[in-house]
Amino acid sequence: MHSKALLLLISIYLSLTTLVYAQQSGAIKGEIRDANSGEAIVFCTVLVESVHKSTYSNDYGNFEITHLKAGTYKILFARTGYKQFTKHVTITGNSTVNLEVLLEENQTQLDEVLIVEQSEATKMETQGFAAKSISTEKVQVQSIQLNNLLDETPGITVRQTGGMGSDASYSINGLTGNAIRFFIDGVPMEYYGSSYSINSLPVSIIEKMEVYKGVVPVELGSDALGGAINITTKNKTDKALDVSYSGGSFNTHQTSISGNYRDEKSGFTFRGSAFYNYSDNNYEVWGKDVYVTDPETGRIDRSVKAKRFNDAYQAYGTKLDIGFTDKKWADQFFISFLASDMYKEVQHGATMEIPYGERYYTQSTVMPSLSYNKKDFLAKGLDVSLFSAYSERTRQVVDTTKNVYNWYGEVWNTKPVGGEQGTPTLAKTDEGTFINRININYALNDNNTVTLNQVFTKFNRVSDDPMAEVGKRALNDEQNMTKNIMGLSLQNRAFDNKLKTNVFGKYYGYSYDNVDAVYENNIYVPYHKSSKDHNYGYGIASSYQLTSDFLVSLSYEKAIRIPKANELFGNDAQNVFATDSLKPEQSQNINLGFRYGTLYFGPHSLTLSTNLFYRDVTDLIQQTTFVTGGQDYFVYENLTSILSKGVDFQVDYNYDSKLDVTFSASYTDARDKAKYDQNGNENLHYNSRLKNEPFFQINSSVRYNFRDVIQEQGNLSVYWTIRYVHEFYRNWESIGKYDKDMIPTQFVNNAGVSYSFPKRKMSLSIDVKNIFNEQVFDNFAIQQPGRGVFMKINYSIF
Repeated sequence: MHSKALLLLISIYLSLTTLVYAQQSGAIKGEIRDANSGEAIVFCTVLVESVHKSTYSNDYGNFEITHLKAGTYKILFARTGYKQFTKHVTITGNSTVNLEVLLEENQTQLDEVLIVEQSEATKMETQGFAAKSISTEKVQVQSIQLNNLLDETPGITVRQTGGMGSDASYSINGLTGNAIRFFIDGVPMEYYGSSYSINSLPVSIIEKMEVYKGVVPVELGSDALGGAINITTKNKTDKALDVSYSGGSFNTHQTSISGNYRDEKSGFTFRGSAFYNYSDNNYEVWGKDVYVTDPETGRIDRSVKAKRFNDAYQAYGTKLDIGFTDKKWADQFFISFLASDMYKEVQHGATMEIPYGERYYTQSTVMPSLSYNKKDFLAKGLDVSLFSAYSERTRQVVDTTKNVYNWYGEVWNTKPVGGEQGTPTLAKTDEGTFINRININYALNDNNTVTLNQVFTKFNRVSDDPMAEVGKRALNDEQNMTKNIMGLSLQNRAFDNKLKTNVFGKYYGYSYDNVDAVYENNIYVPYHKSSKDHNYGYGIASSYQLTSDFLVSLSYEKAIRIPKANELFGNDAQNVFATDSLKPEQSQNINLGFRYGTLYFGPHSLTLSTNLFYRDVTDLIQQTTFVTGGQDYFVYENLTSILSKGVDFQVDYNYDSKLDVTFSASYTDARDKAKYDQNGNENLHYNSRLKNEPFFQINSSVRYNFRDVIQEQGNLSVYWTIRYVHEFYRNWESIGKYDKDMIPTQFVNNAGVSYSFPKRKMSLSIDVKNIFNEQVFDNFAIQQPGRGVFMKINYSIF
């Protein structure tokens, strides 16, 4: 598998190199510095006036604006506390103009605030939704995964069952699991498969992540009950070729390559990326669930410190886009191809008590797609976006051994029948999904825009297990599911854009058909169940700019979530049993947010933001654990009524573009509000805090940038982050008084240092995770990695 992945990366590298060498694009780039001190100026607005293109200088004072046709442009540079500066620049042919801009302080107008144009992140966060934009720019040089970035965001909790490639669950403001929907460039991520997901995608090919809490705009067409996370990949088309490699503890390796090519004359565009991830995940574990039994005496030794020995993970994939950009008939038109593959060993079940030595599963995805985007399509103000794809995914679970392993990785016993987790299996599942997404925006006038979005999906799953009994294999095992989700919204801006309002409605239609085999009276008999239903949702999001620095936002949505295929039909690879009687979740979601800043005073800047939330949920779908045959399994169930409320907030401080300090915290009070269970009996958990859910979390980070280190324009950056999660109960807190299972308090420290060479062509970093080697648990009795040291190198060839 290593050789296939290596060949894939080499072939992608050669094709990208060939294409990129042939092309240059018109652009303006440069560096902005203080005329007196020579220090880089961050967040300076750069505006190309005639074409209304703008950007901001980054932490190093650098900026770049691409896709500029030949001609002369007037460039405006503006930053609070500095005099405005304009410069005329001429681009000839496909040239790139490099500028060095020196701004002089404006001593008489330091308090003046000049707003030329808001950044895309600020626009997104001030539309009325409880939203957060997470840029990857500062962490591109670090050995970091997307899950780590999300876990540092207020109101979001990420819980993993192990190291790289392990299963993860996500919580936003108390709603967890599949209530949170993920998207890649606006397309639901679930259809890409686990081999091309947030667990495997390298940060180097990601531009940003957008988080919506509780209330989700119609543009993300999905049944997101608790919120949505949209991952935006880099979509530049100017000449570029970037490679990165990261390696470190637990035999961990990550490699990625990405590049772009565009022919200026024809508009022909090629974009490509590829990645390879591998880790043994052989970190040490210890505790009461990690023990070794002497086969002769039966004596149990619980003082064991052992390394995980059957937890390796490998994933690789590529995505290629071929088409045209910036043409009269299309802003973007791409025919794309995505392929990915994953191999994952399984170390244990729901807890670490019984180690597995040979169980593993594989998953692969092939996904051709077509996309089209055009602004002012047929009429001015009419924007159209289309996406169609067919995803074919194959998953297989391999578990046939009769060997019984202990935590030393030794075979200490054998069983009469194979299978480390129940019966032996070679279960293979083939899944196919057709996806069609259309998004239409029409600007009625300068202040009103209508948006229509539809996502239609048709899912099919066929399973077979050569190890299954003959009677079961003779019966068909097939599941089908169809979803049709539509949304319509009206966006209004009033009072000189101070008041922004988005009113929307949503339609959720779905049907499923389940054909399986069940064991009754000592024989397998066919089982068939079909269901069809539809629901409606609606909501509003509004914000008002009370002053130039203070914004208030309010949002509400009646949200619906349709059970996912894995919840209804089960998943052998993840030990999930089928529960096709699940009802759709429904929730009344409310957010009240405040944002103060960004305030500038001298070299200092400060932003404060907070969000109060309320979630009234009916039929919440929650994963629970049960034991059968001495083995742990998962199953999903509906909880009648859950009420979740709380607050999260964040403080961002910057000094002189050198020191960045961020502090965030979130508190959630989620409780079972059903007085009676589904059988009419008194609910013993009434008003208890929701089981197995963290409720208090703190994140903080400090980063300092040193300029002109070793050589001019050489930048050294050091950082330190902390993560605190308060202890919480595994089961209902109302059950019993003593010796209840508990996930202990977590306090994890990470640190790192990076160096960027002049012109940022190359960067190096060293990162240390879990510095103090704390015993960390996201889930009950499943330990996370201890201390790890990682190195990363990034190189921009073009």
